[in-house]
Amino acid sequence: MVPFLILLAVMLGWFLLPMFPALRELIRPTDVMPLQVVDRAAGAVDFFARNFRQYFDKQTTALAAMSAANRPRDAFPDGTRLLTLKTAADAGSGTDDRLVVVENPLTLPGEETFLVEFYARAPFTGGPGAVYRAVYAERELSLGEGSRVLRWAHAVGKLSAGAHSVCSGRLSSDRLVSLSGGVFFEQIGAPVIAVGAENEPPPEPPALAKEFRLPEGAYAAGDHIRVEGDLSIPGGVRVTSSLVVAGSVTIGLGTIVEGSIKAHRDVELADEARVRGSVVARRRVMTGSAAWIGGPVIAEGRVRLGRGTVVGGPDLPATVSAPEVELAQGATVYGQICAPKGGRTF
Repeated sequence: MVPFLILLAVMLGWFLLPMFPALRELIRPTDVMPLQVVDRAAGAVDFFARNFRQYFDKQTTALAAMSAANRPRDAFPDGTRLLTLKTAADAGSGTDDRLVVVENPLTLPGEETFLVEFYARAPFTGGPGAVYRAVYAERELSLGEGSRVLRWAHAVGKLSAGAHSVCSGRLSSDRLVSLSGGVFFEQIGAPVIAVGAENEPPPEPPALAKEFRLPEGAYAAGDHIRVEGDLSIPGGVRVTSSLVVAGSVTIGLGTIVEGSIKAHRDVELADEARVRGSVVARRRVMTGSAAWIGGPVIAEGRVRLGRGTVVGGPDLPATVSAPEVELAQGATVYGQICAPKGGRTF
């Protein structure tokens, strides 16, 4: 029996050996370096919209190539029925299960339901309470108050979502996505995403602030500083390195962190605080007013961007990703927002 038990112990040890680093990291996290987050999905939000555009162009070309005798009336060659809207009266006020095409600038009164894709070649303004399966706009797209998008909406120009709209799936624009208050969303991608008025990154301070001295026990690990426990950084100072903190991080009023931050709990930025790199937290990332984060913002719990907070910049595309994302008035993200459990503006 003894030789068998020894053999069994050796086999179990050999089996668990590759898992030892992961088990050690789980029990006592050490982190080799701050997460280097690379946005590989900046163009993925408009994937379905681009596919629809290719489908529409293909069917239009095939329709034009057919003889007049064989050409179907008000339908594509594949059998998809079409409705061309020239005036608001053509839309009716009920439910339509045809692919809708808008050729001229149009504003609808509201309460319509479109169960198939909606394609606007000209600027389009939807009315309140309308429901869309999906919308593709060649120009500007404005969704009325209380609108509902079931799958996706894309605009080559500016895309505006009215107050209290529910935008399930994906919103995207080649220029700007503008959100009103009380909007629910899941995924947004655009060069600029703003709640109300767009804000830009703050200018450089006129003078360097006093450098903050990290607490005793902090030590260098690779290209960052490791801090055990919580870390509170006072206002008006400057941190010159990247930080990995075993607890929570609080950054004071107007403080500047020149590197990145990763925390095993929460990260909270006071008003006008700045982090030039990325901010990653295992729980929450919260900002005050007019804060700025130059890189991606990622949390395993929730991200809340305060009034006028900016993430990224015109030449710094970034990502905000968390199960839940909340955006205050004036919050601006240059790039992409991903909130699988739902995001909202307030």
